[in-house]
Amino acid sequence: MQKNIKLTFYKILIVSVTLTSMLGCTALPRKVVVEKAEPKTDHELHRKLEEWTEQLHSDDPTIRSSAAVSLLGLNLLDAQEPLLKILKDRKENEDVQVSVIKAFGFTRDDRATDIMIELLESESIPLQTAAAETLGTLKTRTSIRKMSEAMLHSQRSLNVKMLLAKALGNTNNRDAVEPLIKMLATNDRGLREVAKKSLEKITKQANGNDPAWWKQWWIRNKSKTREQWLEDIVLKQEENTKQFESKFEQLKLEIAQKSIKLLELRPDKSDPKPLVEAIKSEYPEIRIFAAKELVKIKDPSVIGVLIDATADMQEEVRIEVIQALGEIGDERAVKPLVYALGDESLVVREKSASALGKLGRPEAEEALISSLNSNTNLSLVCAIIEAMGQIGDTRAVEPLIAFLNHKEAKIREYTAVSLGKLRDSRAVASLIAALNDEQERVRWYAADSLGKIGDPVCVDSLIKLLSDTNARVRESAVTALGQIGNQQAIESLVKALQDVDKRVAEQASESLVNIKNLNFESMNTVANTFYTNKDYKRAEAVFGRQITEYSKQPDLQEKILQTKIKLAKTLFALKDCQKALALYEELAKRFPNDNSIKIELIQCLKETKQYDRALELCVIWIKESPQNNQLCWQCRLEIANAMFEQGKYDTVKTLIDTLTAEDPNRGGNEFNSQFQKLSELCVVELSNQKTVSQHVKSE
Repeated sequence: MQKNIKLTFYKILIVSVTLTSMLGCTALPRKVVVEKAEPKTDHELHRKLEEWTEQLHSDDPTIRSSAAVSLLGLNLLDAQEPLLKILKDRKENEDVQVSVIKAFGFTRDDRATDIMIELLESESIPLQTAAAETLGTLKTRTSIRKMSEAMLHSQRSLNVKMLLAKALGNTNNRDAVEPLIKMLATNDRGLREVAKKSLEKITKQANGNDPAWWKQWWIRNKSKTREQWLEDIVLKQEENTKQFESKFEQLKLEIAQKSIKLLELRPDKSDPKPLVEAIKSEYPEIRIFAAKELVKIKDPSVIGVLIDATADMQEEVRIEVIQALGEIGDERAVKPLVYALGDESLVVREKSASALGKLGRPEAEEALISSLNSNTNLSLVCAIIEAMGQIGDTRAVEPLIAFLNHKEAKIREYTAVSLGKLRDSRAVASLIAALNDEQERVRWYAADSLGKIGDPVCVDSLIKLLSDTNARVRESAVTALGQIGNQQAIESLVKALQDVDKRVAEQASESLVNIKNLNFESMNTVANTFYTNKDYKRAEAVFGRQITEYSKQPDLQEKILQTKIKLAKTLFALKDCQKALALYEELAKRFPNDNSIKIELIQCLKETKQYDRALELCVIWIKESPQNNQLCWQCRLEIANAMFEQGKYDTVKTLIDTLTAEDPNRGGNEFNSQFQKLSELCVVELSNQKTVSQHVKSE
């Protein structure tokens, strides 16, 4: 068996070295055939030495390690020299030195023992650590002797002695016992403790750090029985196997990582073929990566491969492919996903339920109902309930209603949400009861769902919820009342506009605006409330709807005129004069005695700089009634001042002359003096302009 394990290991090692030179590959072959190699000529050997020596400085740690192991395997002085030179060179790259140190440990080659002992003095922690770990793995008589001599040397630092004591313990070799016993007599407590632990590890004894006791024990146990030696061999074999398995797993991981890197660099990311092959790999890391990448492509041709992968032995692979099937959304995935609801892994079952919800296929409903009744895990039950809501099959209503009384609040939340998605009136009574749930999230989700179902029977219960202490619950209540939208709901929403929480009041406003099929009076109430609250934009929307929906009804014509007045004033408040003008023109004719309409019309004309139209209206209104004189002359004065501010002095002068010809008193003493002053200012400005013009011409 050991022979087979070694053979497998060397096969993997050959693959790892070969992998770095592969170009254009996206996945490793599933089987590696090792052919019997022919003896190398001197030329070939020299070329390999140069190649491996150069690879010692690669950026890739896998390549560095492989090169170092290959050089040591030659057992030639020329192959060893580059490695020793790297370890001795203080200017050498630290990562390269670490790779070389580990290679000596991997091959258990003790030819660099002296150098690694010296590296324990290094200021670099990675070098110290690598050297100490490697020294503990060598386990040759030579390495143990040299480590013992160094540890006992008086000139060595305390830190080095501690590292050597620990490394000697890791050798698990009886030759280290006597030097470690000597260290128990040292003055440093920390060093004594390390020496004691190493002795315990080698001897399986635990009797404190009394040097006398250990000396006596060693005298008695220097010569062991055959059975004891066999036990030592077994222990060492177990340790060797464990180390081998660790190295083996690490090498497999490095191979997988290299393959993934090649897949990441594939030229055509839209081509699923390399990923389809990769998902069949013997390495779970590669299969996981392939599944994640396949979902990005969303190519229907990969469905079959993903379905096959739902039976993968690795849980993480199954999780990824199941999520991928949910994302791609192909109906062929329904049956394998239903089957996965019975997976041994809780996470896989949860992801399967979520994927079925995304697919939304009713064929899965019976299986989900069955799973709902046979599982108790919180997250899994929630995933199943959510999926049933997403599918929208009303067969789920009765099973879900039972879960509104579940002891877990989170399950009640998910149930309330899913019942809202099903929009079935059978759930109304249970959802109304849920409005009294002790958990606020259950109450607000129940309110949301009642709004989606839209049954007026729940309005009274929702109105009571407007007094809930939680603002989010009240917000859900006003949303639901808006969705139902009957007269009782409207009255409650108008009151909710005064809620102390801004979000609730804002949602009440939005709900009122969005209610469909409002009668005229309800619209009037809502719009007037918005206008009173200075929410002019919403008032404009509702007044506009009134006019659009009811302007053709003969019995409402007078009311429509009043609505137009309100709409015009709303637009005036919004300073949207362009929209308001048409309404004001119509209203000024309908209500000739309403000066407020005339004033706002003139103001809109001034804002839009339609001065001629404003002056024209003034002439008409003065002719219609002397009562309009004051209003019209005020309007004329304001227009003259506005044009003066714009530098239209000639136009203003002409206007005043025209008005003087019409009425020498220019509207009476109050206006006459102001027109006179404005006229004189125009003369001055015009004169200044003429002077400046002449000066420019002379220059």
